[in-house]
Amino acid sequence: MERNKPQRKILLISLLGVFLCTGVFAYVIVKQALKEAVEDQAVAFARIAVTQATTARSVYAKEVAEKLRQDGFGPNVDYLHMKGYVPIPAQFLKMLSQASTTNTAELFHYKLVSKWNLAADQGVNDDFLRWAWPQIEQQDQAEPSGQIAWKPVWRFEQQGGRKVLRYLSPDAASQPSCVACHNHYESTPEIVARRLSDHVPVGKQWKQGQLMGALSITIPLDGVENIAAAQVKKTSSLIFGILFAGIILTIWFSRKLTQQETSLQEVARELRRSEKETQDAKELLLAKADVERAFSELSAYLQAIDQHAIVSVTDPAGCIVQVNQKFCKVSGYSEEGLLGQNHRIVNSGHHPKGFFTEMWHAIARGEIWRGEVCNRAKSGELYWVDSTIVPLKDKEGHTVRYISIRIDITERKQAEHEMTHMANHDALTGLPNRYLLEDRFHAVLAHCHRSNIKTAIMFIDLDKFKIINDTLGHKVGDLLLIEVTRRLLAAVREVDTVSRHGGDEFIILLDDIAHIEDAGMLAQKLLDALTAPYQIMGNELNISASIGIAIFPNDGTNMETLLKHSDSAMYFAKENGRNNFQYFKPGMA
Repeated sequence: MERNKPQRKILLISLLGVFLCTGVFAYVIVKQALKEAVEDQAVAFARIAVTQATTARSVYAKEVAEKLRQDGFGPNVDYLHMKGYVPIPAQFLKMLSQASTTNTAELFHYKLVSKWNLAADQGVNDDFLRWAWPQIEQQDQAEPSGQIAWKPVWRFEQQGGRKVLRYLSPDAASQPSCVACHNHYESTPEIVARRLSDHVPVGKQWKQGQLMGALSITIPLDGVENIAAAQVKKTSSLIFGILFAGIILTIWFSRKLTQQETSLQEVARELRRSEKETQDAKELLLAKADVERAFSELSAYLQAIDQHAIVSVTDPAGCIVQVNQKFCKVSGYSEEGLLGQNHRIVNSGHHPKGFFTEMWHAIARGEIWRGEVCNRAKSGELYWVDSTIVPLKDKEGHTVRYISIRIDITERKQAEHEMTHMANHDALTGLPNRYLLEDRFHAVLAHCHRSNIKTAIMFIDLDKFKIINDTLGHKVGDLLLIEVTRRLLAAVREVDTVSRHGGDEFIILLDDIAHIEDAGMLAQKLLDALTAPYQIMGNELNISASIGIAIFPNDGTNMETLLKHSDSAMYFAKENGRNNFQYFKPGMA
């Protein structure tokens, strides 16, 4: 037994070394695994942020800016000084980056950067950007044959003692309008001066698909790494505690061996059991740390969605089983009032039945459905949402839930309606302008063609209006035009259209007339109404009007001809003493 003491000492020292090495190795492995997980998640989050930003800009450019452009307005870099215009997509993305930084409590920062920047704060102006930009620029093509497979560039670095992820994602010229806009700005004096100051070649001209700029994402990692370090410290302490207990246990077993050599096998079994428990504990701690980290990240994402989106979950039959507070706030219903109901509770009646039938057919097939829906709140107020419905399936492929995510777009819809009204109506009188008159004229002509009936256009010019406007001022003139508008509307039918043609000229489009003489009777009625005295700002005013009448199809079959002939008849009425109406005759043209 004494002979075995050196061997037991060697065994004890060896075991102590093994325990210490195991502890140190476990600490290094845990720390490295958490570091790689944090960095991988940061890069994944940066990709998501880029996708969300570019998707938002694309939706803005296609759904908002393009719609306004079609209506005669659209995006403009100087939108603050131009009524009816909105920011260009690049400015919108910059606003979105500022709002995202604020609303996420600076969870991440991103901004637009470019070698060919349009703003001084968007240049390639730090070490990372100067390192990453050439790598992205090398991927560009002089003559792109299609969409370039861009690859982002990133690295981890220290900023002010904080570890951050710097991520740069290429932003190509995806739309022809973007290409035209930026090519135009490259020739402006301000941009030329900036290029010369930055030592950048002047006169850059892009083609669709080429590199125009990039999205720079900065994600601070110090907060997450502090949490990870705490987890590493906690895990390591527990592991070393277990190892220390194992060492004590081994010493105790070693002493027992000096007393009873026959218990060696039992000690060996206890040692193997202890090592297995230690390994199991280490694996459990690692798994626990991964679960806690994943749960923390998921909670942050869900909280962000809950604050900005209207979310509801229904069963396959459409009954609501879950809603978030945003849904309750916008709809005006409590959570208890919504659960167990279906979405007909907020149906506004705005959409035809086929709209929702098509929606149900799509999601029943397992497809994701998206559309703009007008809902009615509990108060009766209407609100619009951009809705996406996603079917949630089980392992067998059966739909078990429908998840609906909506974004409130009421303000956007109201802005579109106001802009459409402004584009089609006279600002002073509120009457339809020439554009809206033309639309209604085509509809009336189509009706007259189908029904083989007549219609008429009246061209009205106020007599001596200019004298009143020049002597009493534009304010009196404007109020007089508003009163003339009221009298014209009171004299015609609801189906007829009264339009201001400009200045003191008005156009009346009659929906249909049974006899040509009906137009003359209405013209005389208008003359009688307009010649009655006006009381404007303490002044009694008297005016008259000259009216020219053109009949469809006798005097023309299109708007241009009928307007021209009614204008000729109006001038003939003026030449015949004013305050009368004249039908168009061929000799007047």
